[in-house]
Amino acid sequence: MILKKMTKLNFTLERLMRRKNDLQLYKTIPKKPRLLKVAELIKRTLAEIFVSQNFTDYDGKSFLIFIRDVELSKDAKIATVFLKNFSNQNNVDEESIIDAVEKNLLRIKKEFSKKIELRYTPKLRFRMDFKKEKNLGIN
Repeated sequence: MILKKMTKLNFTLERLMRRKNDLQLYKTIPKKPRLLKVAELIKRTLAEIFVSQNFTDYDGKSFLIFIRDVELSKDAKIATVFLKNFSNQNNVDEESIIDAVEKNLLRIKKEFSKKIELRYTPKLRFRMDFKKEKNLGIN
């Protein structure tokens, strides 16, 4: 009887170890088509709003903001928008871009909620895109 319990214990431990080492756990989860469509809709809507807005830095120079990517939460209620300075002529630092967006945040959110056609308007988070720039090797 003791031998039988040991084999069951060994069997369950072996199964657990197999599960932990299974490569299926480490594969990236593909995004759902609906989330991709919603992310693209958010990206287009924000692009229209950013083109109509006039963003300026501390010196009064105007610049354009490029939306690199939009990542959504699983329930599509939080959208993280990755931004990048569009023109390389203006050496605008990332802080002034985020400050310009935060200064116009109420106007951006108001226009966004009017233009977007979703049941729930996602909460917008704006971030600068450092990670992807380094991976691509862009200066």
